[in-house]
Amino acid sequence: MCSLLIRETQLQRIIRKTGRKPCECKCSLCKMQCHTPCLGTPQDIERLIDAGYTDKLAPTLWGVGMIMGVIDIPIPMIQAIAYKEYCIFYHNGLCELHEKGLKPTEGRLSHHSTRIDNFKASKSVSWNVAKEWLSEENADTIERIADKFSRNLKTTE
Repeated sequence: MCSLLIRETQLQRIIRKTGRKPCECKCSLCKMQCHTPCLGTPQDIERLIDAGYTDKLAPTLWGVGMIMGVIDIPIPMIQAIAYKEYCIFYHNGLCELHEKGLKPTEGRLSHHSTRIDNFKASKSVSWNVAKEWLSEENADTIERIADKFSRNLKTTE
């Protein structure tokens, strides 16, 4: 008997768990979300490093999950830098990564329809993206990211 195993991508898994689908709303409420950088999965961040954006990324500890009550420790990851009042990739009212197909998963799935009165932490896009940094399935990718990040930083110093 032959079994066919179809492996779910990170994006597919996050869409399934959150019920969110990629959208491209450019309304003022969606643009306001760009005050905080979108969280990227390990694969999102590796693509950004490979595209030459290492200097716009930084190691961080994601502690929002502790405030939301979904985890009791901060999650270490590498993410886009918050710069002045907006994400470092936000220019002239838009994300520079959008047209390049490099927008992090949280930004691809965020929408102004999420409000505090319809928010559920377990279905939160940010929580589901952050969990990918804890997944054993992503250990090799995270190791490559750490290596590429440190190597690329040394070449720019």
